[in-house]
Amino acid sequence: MAPLISFHHIGGLAPIFPSKTQIDSLKTLMEPYRVDPSRILQQSFCYDSKRKWSIAIAWGYTIQIYPWLVNSYELHMPLQTFKTWRSWSNGPFTFNTRPMPADHDPCKWPIIYFLDQIDEVGMGGTRTRYKIAKSEKACMNADYALAMTVNSITVSSKKMAPDYWQKAPHRQCCEIMDKGRIKSGNMQIKIRNCRPSETATTI
Repeated sequence: MAPLISFHHIGGLAPIFPSKTQIDSLKTLMEPYRVDPSRILQQSFCYDSKRKWSIAIAWGYTIQIYPWLVNSYELHMPLQTFKTWRSWSNGPFTFNTRPMPADHDPCKWPIIYFLDQIDEVGMGGTRTRYKIAKSEKACMNADYALAMTVNSITVSSKKMAPDYWQKAPHRQCCEIMDKGRIKSGNMQIKIRNCRPSETATTI
Protein backbone atom coordinates (compact mmCIF):
# COMPACT_ATOMS: atom_id res chain seq x y z
CA MET A 1 0.00 0.00 0.00
CA ALA A 2 1.10 3.57 -0.60
CA PRO A 3 -0.64 6.92 -0.13
CA LEU A 4 -1.60 9.14 -3.05
CA ILE A 5 0.69 12.17 -2.90
CA SER A 6 0.13 14.26 -6.03
CA PHE A 7 -0.48 14.40 -9.77
CA HIS A 8 1.81 16.23 -12.20
CA HIS A 9 1.60 17.56 -15.77
CA ILE A 10 -2.14 17.00 -16.01
CA GLY A 11 -2.34 18.86 -19.32
CA GLY A 12 0.00 16.33 -20.91
CA LEU A 13 -1.97 13.28 -19.84
CA ALA A 14 -4.95 11.54 -21.34
CA PRO A 15 -8.08 11.86 -19.15
CA ILE A 16 -8.14 9.16 -16.45
CA PHE A 17 -11.90 8.67 -16.86
CA PRO A 18 -13.44 7.86 -20.26
CA SER A 19 -15.55 10.51 -21.97
CA LYS A 20 -14.30 13.21 -19.58
CA THR A 21 -11.76 16.00 -19.82
CA GLN A 22 -8.61 16.06 -17.68
CA ILE A 23 -10.21 18.56 -15.29
CA ASP A 24 -13.54 16.73 -15.05
CA SER A 25 -11.64 13.49 -14.43
CA LEU A 26 -9.83 15.06 -11.50
CA LYS A 27 -13.12 16.40 -10.13
CA THR A 28 -14.57 12.88 -10.31
CA LEU A 29 -11.56 11.44 -8.45
CA MET A 30 -11.82 14.13 -5.79
CA GLU A 31 -15.32 12.98 -4.81
CA PRO A 32 -14.15 9.70 -3.20
CA TYR A 33 -11.03 11.46 -1.92
CA ARG A 34 -13.15 13.87 0.11
CA VAL A 35 -15.16 10.97 1.57
CA ASP A 36 -12.22 8.68 2.45
CA PRO A 37 -8.85 10.31 1.65
CA SER A 38 -6.74 7.56 3.24
CA ARG A 39 -8.31 4.85 1.06
CA ILE A 40 -8.18 6.58 -2.32
CA LEU A 41 -6.66 4.31 -5.02
CA GLN A 42 -5.72 1.60 -2.48
CA GLN A 43 -5.70 -1.89 -3.95
CA SER A 44 -7.68 -4.94 -2.85
CA PHE A 45 -7.92 -8.32 -4.57
CA CYS A 46 -10.62 -10.99 -4.76
CA TYR A 47 -10.85 -14.38 -6.40
CA ASP A 48 -14.03 -16.00 -7.63
CA SER A 49 -13.00 -19.65 -7.37
CA LYS A 50 -16.18 -20.95 -8.98
CA ARG A 51 -15.82 -18.86 -12.14
CA LYS A 52 -11.99 -18.63 -11.93
CA TRP A 53 -12.03 -14.84 -12.00
CA SER A 54 -9.46 -12.47 -10.52
CA ILE A 55 -10.73 -9.06 -9.39
CA ALA A 56 -8.54 -6.04 -8.62
CA ILE A 57 -9.95 -2.90 -7.00
CA ALA A 58 -8.29 0.52 -6.98
CA TRP A 59 -10.76 2.13 -4.57
CA GLY A 60 -12.43 5.28 -5.83
CA TYR A 61 -11.20 4.79 -9.38
CA THR A 62 -11.41 1.42 -11.17
CA ILE A 63 -12.11 -2.28 -10.88
CA GLN A 64 -10.64 -4.88 -13.22
CA ILE A 65 -12.10 -8.34 -13.78
CA TYR A 66 -9.76 -10.91 -15.31
CA PRO A 67 -11.76 -13.95 -16.53
CA TRP A 68 -8.78 -16.12 -15.53
CA LEU A 69 -6.69 -16.55 -12.38
CA VAL A 70 -3.84 -14.08 -11.88
CA ASN A 71 -1.52 -14.38 -8.88
CA SER A 72 -1.60 -11.51 -6.40
CA TYR A 73 2.04 -10.57 -7.07
CA GLU A 74 1.09 -9.67 -10.64
CA LEU A 75 -2.17 -8.00 -9.63
CA HIS A 76 -0.25 -5.81 -7.21
CA MET A 77 1.86 -4.40 -10.05
CA PRO A 78 0.18 -1.66 -12.13
CA LEU A 79 -0.27 -2.09 -15.85
CA GLN A 80 2.18 0.21 -17.58
CA THR A 81 -0.24 2.66 -19.18
CA PHE A 82 2.44 5.37 -19.03
CA LYS A 83 5.94 6.24 -20.24
CA THR A 84 8.78 8.38 -18.93
CA TRP A 85 8.07 12.09 -19.15
CA ARG A 86 11.00 13.47 -21.14
CA SER A 87 12.20 10.50 -23.18
CA TRP A 88 8.76 8.91 -23.68
CA SER A 89 10.28 5.47 -23.12
CA ASN A 90 9.29 2.38 -21.13
CA GLY A 91 11.46 3.11 -18.12
CA PRO A 92 13.35 2.66 -16.00
CA PHE A 93 10.95 3.35 -13.10
CA THR A 94 11.51 3.09 -9.36
CA PHE A 95 8.71 0.49 -9.07
CA ASN A 96 7.69 -2.67 -10.89
CA THR A 97 5.09 -2.59 -13.65
CA ARG A 98 3.27 -5.11 -15.81
CA PRO A 99 3.62 -4.63 -19.58
CA MET A 100 0.52 -3.96 -21.60
CA PRO A 101 -0.52 -6.75 -24.02
CA ALA A 102 1.67 -6.51 -27.10
CA ASP A 103 -1.28 -6.70 -29.48
CA HIS A 104 -4.83 -5.40 -29.35
CA ASP A 105 -6.47 -8.77 -28.76
CA PRO A 106 -9.37 -7.92 -26.39
CA CYS A 107 -9.18 -11.44 -24.90
CA LYS A 108 -5.85 -10.51 -23.28
CA TRP A 109 -7.24 -7.46 -21.49
CA PRO A 110 -9.20 -7.27 -18.25
CA ILE A 111 -12.75 -5.92 -18.23
CA ILE A 112 -12.54 -2.45 -16.70
CA TYR A 113 -15.09 -0.58 -14.57
CA PHE A 114 -14.84 3.09 -13.61
CA LEU A 115 -16.24 4.91 -10.59
CA ASP A 116 -19.79 6.07 -11.17
CA GLN A 117 -21.16 6.93 -7.71
CA ILE A 118 -20.11 7.19 -4.06
CA ASP A 119 -22.25 7.41 -0.92
CA GLU A 120 -21.54 7.54 2.79
CA VAL A 121 -23.37 4.77 4.63
CA GLY A 122 -24.17 4.55 8.34
CA MET A 123 -21.46 5.35 10.86
CA GLY A 124 -18.14 5.46 9.00
CA GLY A 125 -19.06 3.37 5.98
CA THR A 126 -18.96 3.97 2.23
CA ARG A 127 -20.58 2.46 -0.83
CA THR A 128 -19.05 2.98 -4.27
CA ARG A 129 -20.45 1.88 -7.61
CA TYR A 130 -18.39 1.23 -10.72
CA LYS A 131 -19.80 0.91 -14.25
CA ILE A 132 -18.34 -1.11 -17.09
CA ALA A 133 -16.31 0.76 -19.69
CA LYS A 134 -17.58 -0.10 -23.14
CA SER A 135 -14.79 -1.06 -25.52
CA GLU A 136 -14.72 -0.88 -29.30
CA LYS A 137 -13.69 -4.52 -29.56
CA ALA A 138 -15.16 -7.28 -27.42
CA CYS A 139 -13.69 -10.70 -26.73
CA MET A 140 -16.06 -13.37 -27.98
CA ASN A 141 -14.96 -16.38 -25.94
CA ALA A 142 -17.29 -17.92 -23.35
CA ASP A 143 -15.33 -16.84 -20.27
CA TYR A 144 -15.49 -13.20 -21.32
CA ALA A 145 -19.15 -13.44 -22.29
CA LEU A 146 -20.03 -14.48 -18.72
CA ALA A 147 -17.90 -11.73 -17.15
CA MET A 148 -19.42 -9.14 -19.48
CA THR A 149 -22.83 -9.79 -17.93
CA VAL A 150 -21.53 -7.80 -14.93
CA ASN A 151 -22.49 -4.26 -15.90
CA SER A 152 -21.76 -2.67 -12.52
CA ILE A 153 -20.02 -3.52 -9.26
CA THR A 154 -20.98 -2.14 -5.83
CA VAL A 155 -18.23 -2.03 -3.20
CA SER A 156 -18.87 -1.49 0.51
CA SER A 157 -16.13 -0.63 2.98
CA LYS A 158 -15.35 1.11 6.24
CA LYS A 159 -13.50 4.40 6.12
CA MET A 160 -9.78 3.93 6.62
CA ALA A 161 -8.45 5.39 9.86
CA PRO A 162 -6.15 8.41 9.30
CA ASP A 163 -3.40 6.81 11.42
CA TYR A 164 -3.46 3.56 9.41
CA TRP A 165 -0.26 4.61 7.64
CA GLN A 166 1.63 4.62 10.97
CA LYS A 167 0.93 0.93 11.60
CA ALA A 168 3.09 -0.77 8.94
CA PRO A 169 0.01 -1.16 6.73
CA HIS A 170 -0.61 -4.01 4.34
CA ARG A 171 -3.22 -4.09 1.63
CA GLN A 172 -6.71 -5.11 2.67
CA CYS A 173 -8.67 -8.01 1.21
CA CYS A 174 -12.04 -8.05 -0.49
CA GLU A 175 -14.82 -10.58 -0.53
CA ILE A 176 -17.47 -11.31 -3.14
CA MET A 177 -20.87 -11.14 -1.44
CA ASP A 178 -24.15 -12.99 -1.99
CA LYS A 179 -22.23 -16.13 -3.02
CA GLY A 180 -21.19 -14.37 -6.21
CA ARG A 181 -24.71 -13.84 -7.47
CA ILE A 182 -25.07 -11.32 -10.28
CA LYS A 183 -28.39 -9.53 -9.78
CA SER A 184 -29.64 -7.29 -12.59
CA GLY A 185 -26.09 -7.09 -13.89
CA ASN A 186 -24.65 -6.01 -10.51
CA MET A 187 -22.05 -7.75 -8.35
CA GLN A 188 -21.56 -6.93 -4.65
CA ILE A 189 -18.09 -6.81 -3.06
CA LYS A 190 -16.94 -5.93 0.46
CA ILE A 191 -13.47 -4.62 1.42
CA ARG A 192 -12.23 -5.76 4.82
CA ASN A 193 -9.08 -6.60 6.77
CA CYS A 194 -7.37 -9.77 5.61
CA ARG A 195 -7.92 -12.83 7.79
CA PRO A 196 -4.97 -14.83 9.21
CA SER A 197 -5.74 -17.71 6.86
CA GLU A 198 -5.61 -15.51 3.75
CA THR A 199 -2.27 -15.44 1.98
CA ALA A 200 -0.66 -13.22 -0.63
CA THR A 201 -0.83 -15.93 -3.27
CA THR A 202 -3.61 -16.85 -5.64
CA ILE A 203 -6.01 -19.66 -4.78
